[in-house]
Amino acid sequence: MEEVLMYINKSSVGYRTLFFFCKRGLLSTVFKVLVCFLIFLTFPQDLFSQQGFPYCESFQQAIERKETVLGGHAKISDGVLRLTDAVGDQSGYVYIDIPFSSSFGVKASFEYFSYGGTGADGLTVFLFDGSTTSFSPGAFGGSLGYAMNAKVGGLTNAYMGVGFDSFGNFGNNSEGKTGGFPQEESKLHPNAIVIRGPGKGFNGYHYITGVKTNEGGAYGLPEDQRFPISSGGPNTRRVTDPDKNGYRKVIIKLRPKNGGTGFYLDVEMIFTSSDGNPRQITLIDNKDYPYPSPKTLKIGFAASTGGETNIHEIRNLLVEVADEDNLKKPTTSVVEGFLVCEGQENHLEIPKEQYNLPNQDSRISCMRFYESLEQIEEMEKDPCLSGTCSDDETRLALKEGVFRYSGDGSKFSFIPNPGFAGEEVQAYFTITDNYGKSSEGSPVVLKVLDKPEPISIMINDLPIVNMDACPGESVNLSVHSLEEIQQYEWYKDGERLQNFSESSITVYSPGVYHASVITREGCPLVSESIGIAYPSFPDLVVPNSLFGCHPEIFPDPREYITDYDAEFYDYQFEDESGSLFLNEEVLDLTDDGLYLIRVKPKSLECWSEPLTFRLRLPEEALEAMADYVLNATGNKEEAEDGILSTDQIRFIDHSKGNPQKWNWDFGDGNTSSQRSPVHVYNEKGEFIVSLTVETGPDCAATYQLPISIRRTYRVMFPTGFTPSREEDNFFMPKMKGIAAMDLKIFNTWGEFVFQTTAINGPGWDGTINGKPLPPGTYVYRGDFETNKGELVTRSGKFLLIR
Repeated sequence: MEEVLMYINKSSVGYRTLFFFCKRGLLSTVFKVLVCFLIFLTFPQDLFSQQGFPYCESFQQAIERKETVLGGHAKISDGVLRLTDAVGDQSGYVYIDIPFSSSFGVKASFEYFSYGGTGADGLTVFLFDGSTTSFSPGAFGGSLGYAMNAKVGGLTNAYMGVGFDSFGNFGNNSEGKTGGFPQEESKLHPNAIVIRGPGKGFNGYHYITGVKTNEGGAYGLPEDQRFPISSGGPNTRRVTDPDKNGYRKVIIKLRPKNGGTGFYLDVEMIFTSSDGNPRQITLIDNKDYPYPSPKTLKIGFAASTGGETNIHEIRNLLVEVADEDNLKKPTTSVVEGFLVCEGQENHLEIPKEQYNLPNQDSRISCMRFYESLEQIEEMEKDPCLSGTCSDDETRLALKEGVFRYSGDGSKFSFIPNPGFAGEEVQAYFTITDNYGKSSEGSPVVLKVLDKPEPISIMINDLPIVNMDACPGESVNLSVHSLEEIQQYEWYKDGERLQNFSESSITVYSPGVYHASVITREGCPLVSESIGIAYPSFPDLVVPNSLFGCHPEIFPDPREYITDYDAEFYDYQFEDESGSLFLNEEVLDLTDDGLYLIRVKPKSLECWSEPLTFRLRLPEEALEAMADYVLNATGNKEEAEDGILSTDQIRFIDHSKGNPQKWNWDFGDGNTSSQRSPVHVYNEKGEFIVSLTVETGPDCAATYQLPISIRRTYRVMFPTGFTPSREEDNFFMPKMKGIAAMDLKIFNTWGEFVFQTTAINGPGWDGTINGKPLPPGTYVYRGDFETNKGELVTRSGKFLLIR
C-alpha cells in the first residue's frame, strides 16, 4: 500500500491509471476499497474533460463526462446505463455531445444487456450530423428511437441507425418506415440486426441491410453461430462475465473508402451461448454504405418497450478512429528562447513552425507537460487515458514554477516561483490531436527574468479602466510603463490587432482591449484589460400632442414617454425660447406650446436627435358626461314597455375638457374604447354604464349612467287597418325577439276568420276565401314563443276600415 501511495504522489500517470483501474473494477476487493477510496476523495471532479477521439464512458459510476447526455427513462443504475426497465411503453436515450471527425471513420464498441422481460422492443446505436445543436430522438416502439412513425419524425439529422431488434418491427415497413427485409417487408423479423440509412423528419431512414441472428436462410446465420438478441426472459439477470451464457458485446466500424463517398460498414459481435466458450463473429462485413458523411458525427443509443418488455442496458462504451493505420502522430521540435518574468503569469504559445499536424481536419485538442520522458511513455498504455485532457495532466508543478495548458490550441502559461531569476527552466511537452494521436515529447526551455514593473493602459490620458463613448467618437488608448519597452502588441476581445505596434492606438468600436509588450530585457508583460463601450440610445417614443386635464395644472411630459427609464437615461426638454430642462426640472414648465425632447445614457455627454411634441392645456377642466339613445330611432325608448334586450343602444359622449381616450364599461362584462359606441345587451336587467375619459396618464374623469332592460321581446298589435290603403292594408303585429307565432282572427260572434304562423308573412288582408269581409270590429289571439323560450299570449280587438 505504501508503494502504491508513493506511486500516486510521484506520477500523474500512476494516479490516473489507478483511477482507471478503480472505475473498471480491475483491482482486488480490499485493495480497491482502500486505494480507490483515497483516490476518489482527493482526485479533481473534472478528471476527464473530453477533447475528441478516443472517447470512453464506462457508465459504471456516475456519468464521467459532461458531454454524455441522458434523456427519457435513461439512468445510471447498478454499474450500467439503463435505457429501459422491463415495463411497458418505456423509452430512453443517451448521446455524446461531441462532434467526432468523420475523415478517418468511426469505431465504437460497447457491451449491451437485454434481459428480464418478454422480448421487446430493442435498442439502436445511431450516428447523426455533428453540427446538430438541438437533439431530438426519433419515434419509439418499433422505430427504436431512430426512424419515424405516422405521428413522430425520426432522429434529428440522422446518418445511420443500427438496430438490435428483439421483437421484429425495426426490419419491416410498419409505422411508416420505408423498406424492410426483401420480399418480407411487412412481416415481423425478431432477433435481427438491421441497418437504416440517413433521414430527417418524416423522410428517409430507409432499410439498408440486416441479418437474422437466431435463424438460417438468406439473411440468417450458420447454425453454430446463432444467438438471440436478448440473453434471457422474465426473471433473468444481467450477464457481465464474457465466459457466461448470455454475454453480448458489439463492435461497429465505419471505414473510409479511400476517396470514395460514404463508408464500408462492419458489425461484429462477441457473444457466449455456452459457458466458457465466448465467440467473436462478423455479422455484417464490408457493407457499402454510400451516403456522403457530414464533416463530423455524434453517436448515441436509444431503446424502447411496448406491449412486450425487456431491460435494456449498455456499459463500457469506447469510441475510436476506425482507420487507425492511416493516422500519423503529430510531431514537435525543441522550443527555446522563451523569456518569462517573475511575479506574473506569462502567457506563451508554441510557434506553428515547432509542431506539425499531419492528419486531415486535425487540430490540437490537448497539450501535456512532463518532468521527464519516462512519464510520457506511461500515457500511451491506455486509449481512455490518452483521450482525456484533465487539469492534472496539463498542469506541471516544478520547483521553478508551474506550467499550465490554456485549453486553446498551442497556448500555455508559466508562473515562475520567486528566487529563480536568471535561471533556465526545462520541461517536456506533447500535443494530442482530435483523433487521439499524441506526439513524442520535446523539450521546452524558458529563461526567467527579474520581476518587471507592471504596465497599465490610459484612456484619453486618464487612468480609468472602462469608458462609455458617444456614437462615432474616437478613443485613445496608450501604454504607461516605468520600463523601457521595445515591442508593443494590441488586442481586442483576445484577438491581436494587426499593424498596431506603437505605444498608443485610436479605436472607434466597442470591445475589451489589452496590450502586450516586451521590455528592453526581453520580458513579456500583459496589461489589465479595459472595456470600451458605445452604449445604445433607446428608441425615443412620445405622442405628437400631450393634453392636460386642467387649464391650470401642467402635466409631466415624462409620463407620456414610452419605456421611460430614469435609472439609466437622462431626458432633456427644450421650450420654444431655447431654455433647457433636465429630468426633474421639467416640473418647472408652465406654458403650453412646442417642445423638443432628447435622451442619452447617463454615462455619456452626447444627446440623441430631438423629437418634437406639442403640449396642450384645455380651456375647461376635464369632466365626463354621457347619455344614450336607441340607434334605430334616436329616441330614448321605442315603446311604452321600455328598451328591448335586442335593441341597439348608442351611448353618446358629452364630456368636457377635450378628452383623448374613452373607456366604456357597459355593466355586463363588455367594454369599448370608441367615443360613441353601439351596444346590445341581449338580456334583461338593471345595468350601470360607466364612462372614463382621459387626456393623459394621471388625467381622468368618470361618469355613471343607469339603464334598464325590461324585456327580451316585443309584440305590438295595431288598433285597426284599411285594406284599401297601401300603407296599412294588412293586419300583422310588429315583433322583436320572437322565434314562433300562431295568429288567429275571429269576428265578433266568435267565428274563425284567419290563421297564420308565418312570422315574416304579410298578415290578414281583410278577406275570407278571397271575399272581402265587411268593416267592423274583429278579435285577434296570438300565441308566441320568444328567442329565450318564453311562451306569450296576446289578445284584443281591432277595426277593419273600408
